[in-house]
Amino acid sequence: MQDNTKAILPRFVEMGTGLVADLISILRKYEVHFSKVLFLYDDTTLHSGGQRLMAVLETNRVKTFGHSVKNSDDTNVKHVGTVIEKHDPDLIIGFGGGKVLDVAKLAAAGHDTHFISIPTTLSNDGIASPVSVIKDAQNIPISHITQPPYGVIVDIDVVKQAPLRHLMAGVGDLLSNLSAVFDARLAHRKKKEVVDDNALKLAEAGGLRLLESRTRDVNTKPFLQHLAEGLVKSGFAMCISGTSRPASGSEHKISHSIDHYFPPSKSLHGEQVGIAAVFTMVLQNNHELQRLRTFYQRINFPMKISYLGLNDDQFTTVVLNATKIRPERYTILEAIKPTAADILRTLKSADL
Repeated sequence: MQDNTKAILPRFVEMGTGLVADLISILRKYEVHFSKVLFLYDDTTLHSGGQRLMAVLETNRVKTFGHSVKNSDDTNVKHVGTVIEKHDPDLIIGFGGGKVLDVAKLAAAGHDTHFISIPTTLSNDGIASPVSVIKDAQNIPISHITQPPYGVIVDIDVVKQAPLRHLMAGVGDLLSNLSAVFDARLAHRKKKEVVDDNALKLAEAGGLRLLESRTRDVNTKPFLQHLAEGLVKSGFAMCISGTSRPASGSEHKISHSIDHYFPPSKSLHGEQVGIAAVFTMVLQNNHELQRLRTFYQRINFPMKISYLGLNDDQFTTVVLNATKIRPERYTILEAIKPTAADILRTLKSADL
């Protein structure tokens, strides 16, 4: 399901250290009224801070209901909807990674309830976006355009505890915007789509800022601050455009094609789009490619399709079928229609 109605922006974003302990003050600062809270988490985040947060709410005489989100799929969205109908909370707080936040976002919007996003990792740009990626009955990820979070709280002390691989995935998801923005501008020039260039500038701004970082250590507070800011900007860009277009182009088509043709994928979404972006940026003759490759090398981001569990022939199948994904979305793949031989040549030249 996709709805191109433009979404509003989150009312507030708080970013810094030690914020989770100050949750009540932050909510009161922005005049968020609540007496009953549905607190969503997964098994990992429950024990890495979720229990403490629920205790903070209850200590402040807030009636709190906890519910575990097992997967980001239709079943879990329905389960959360049932819990909302039973308890009628006036606020939903999601404390977790992408699956928790995506389910919370979609369920909250479906029941017209405010949702506060508190990410425990920076693995993707869904923390502030109007997009929820939910798997259907066939286990296919479907992007739903819904309402963005009412508020976003990014505690660097919390996300710093996430596995390094997940933080790397966030880097890949953010920097893949450089490919997506190129595709959107290409579609606009070819009069295939009308795009909001302000949204595109915002989507690429965070990635370009991250490329300026000279650190080799992803898990430092300055780096995570830049990564978080970039992912939030990416989410805002999608809010402004009302679609995922500013952050989703040929590289995302390839990622979705991997999920479809070679499930179950053992790689993370950000890893897939981050590696695919190297391939698509070669096709685009994108002038930011060399900076991207240099940056990836500096932080040891994986740059081989074998990391995704694919060989050359499998990746060729993926790319040849990627245009079947969102065929209405014009990208470099539709523009040049690469053949199998073209794909193999590009893989070699890109050293993928």
